[in-house]
Amino acid sequence: MHNNHTIALALAHSTALGIMTVMRTVLYSLLMVGLVACASKPAPPLETVSAPQQAAAPAPRAADNFQLDMLNAVVWSRTSAESEAVHLQTYETARRTLDAALADRTWTAATEQTGDFSRLPPAIVVDVDDTVLDTTDYMVERARVGDAFSKASWNAYVQLENAPPVPGALKYLQYAASKGVTVFYVSNREVQVPGFKDEVEPTRRNLAKLGFPNTSDAKTILFRDNARGWKDKSPRRAEIAKTHRIVQMVGDNLYDLIDIPNATRESRDTAVESRLDWLGTRWFVLPNPMYGSWESVITQSASGSDARRLKLESIGVPSALADVIANGGFER
Repeated sequence: MHNNHTIALALAHSTALGIMTVMRTVLYSLLMVGLVACASKPAPPLETVSAPQQAAAPAPRAADNFQLDMLNAVVWSRTSAESEAVHLQTYETARRTLDAALADRTWTAATEQTGDFSRLPPAIVVDVDDTVLDTTDYMVERARVGDAFSKASWNAYVQLENAPPVPGALKYLQYAASKGVTVFYVSNREVQVPGFKDEVEPTRRNLAKLGFPNTSDAKTILFRDNARGWKDKSPRRAEIAKTHRIVQMVGDNLYDLIDIPNATRESRDTAVESRLDWLGTRWFVLPNPMYGSWESVITQSASGSDARRLKLESIGVPSALADVIANGGFER
């Protein structure tokens, strides 16, 4: 009986060992299958840590084209019916008034005219640029390239000899010539100066090609000539007044009619208001919103943002705010 018990225990032990061996085999097989499966599955990509992105530097601000400040003025002058109308109106008024001026031998349009001038032959004095010749092509070019007026670029423009007539100018001056009136062209274009080409002959040819009177030679063309003391226009008008009775004058600048030393806005206004009866009879003023002494009396020698600031101040914008706006800012 004892032997039977021993045999039974041995059988039980042997069975247990067998079962455990089978279980180990199964577990091992499962483990290998899992490892193979893991090995065949692609690993997820590793996350990359990006370097901190720096804020993009702002694009450099384009250089300010201050010539665009006059864009509206140039567009108005070149394209508007209003501009054409006021030029035609001015010259037609001058033409209609001329006969009365010729009939009255005490009549003069020049403050420089003194003494007895009643027996002198009649003359008309006109400015050239944007008075009888339309030079807005030059202003358009300034806006396109962003460069301010310079003697070099202006001198090159004059050599082209291709400025068209201002509306009404040719008809008026041809009528005057038919009445025996000599036309003098008094301009701040310059006689030949070192480093630049002559401006008298190209201008004379430009005028002559268009049919303007008294342009067969340069005797009636009086340009700025510092050597003769002809920086301003008053000495040139005085020179004409020695030989002719100046009956009418036309210009787009107050100084085409009268010189005002050390001018201010107030003194310029006074010069106009004190001669109201001369306006539209002896003096004929054409509009020029693009440039002129009206601008320089405000800006003096300033340019760029400084000139822009002074213009803003002249219309009542406070200085501190004008400085902000002149440099591209806005009122907040």
